[in-house]
Amino acid sequence: MLRTIVCDDEAPALELIEGMLRDTGEVAIEGAYLSVLDAIERINAGGIDLAVLDVEMPILTGVEASEQITVDPKPLIVFATAHPEYAVEAFGLDAIDYVLKPFDRHRIAKAVEKAIRFRQLIEQSEQEVQGEGDDNRADPPAMLRLKDSGRYYFMPHHDVLWIEAAGDYSLLHTQDKEAAIRRTIKSLETDLPADRFVRIHRSSIVSIEHIREIRMLHKGEAQILLKDGTIVRTSRSYRDVIQKLIDDL
Repeated sequence: MLRTIVCDDEAPALELIEGMLRDTGEVAIEGAYLSVLDAIERINAGGIDLAVLDVEMPILTGVEASEQITVDPKPLIVFATAHPEYAVEAFGLDAIDYVLKPFDRHRIAKAVEKAIRFRQLIEQSEQEVQGEGDDNRADPPAMLRLKDSGRYYFMPHHDVLWIEAAGDYSLLHTQDKEAAIRRTIKSLETDLPADRFVRIHRSSIVSIEHIREIRMLHKGEAQILLKDGTIVRTSRSYRDVIQKLIDDL
């Protein structure tokens, strides 16, 4: 069960989303708050796996509230909003997903499923890393050195299809598996060669060699189809990056 906090400054919306979350059978509601400050206080007390925060709230927006979370590790975050165009840009690094108002039961369930998958990957990856010995070798060629809990392990660059942000963690997707590492996507970006990887969203990096197709959408957005069939969507703020990528391919 995901220990979950939900916060919305409108009582009807709070009651509705709390009920939908409970109905999934996968979450334990640890608190439902109209006050974002009360929600932050409870989150920072620890023991929360998932926080569902309304984006548009007085005092602090959901995005600003997420920046006030100091507990380590941070819970996974899902944002709720009535404005899809804002949500796509806003959730960025801090959130794993967003849900739109009026709330849809199926969409809420999908967000919970994603949070469960992320939590399982994080737990499994940490166990795998803790089971390996320390390795202080220099980085092997064409390898991504990953460090967690004082341990090191290595993943060949060519194995990585794309990288997805999950708050303080990054999820590495390969042909065969997914792995979570406790490093932000911004930190990982600095370790990756620019001629092999490109950041196409605040929360996504893709391997250039695994790109099959780029499809331009409206308002400067695009969809990138990878060779394994995965579709990764870009954001409008990266339109220049996408255009350069098209020109260089």
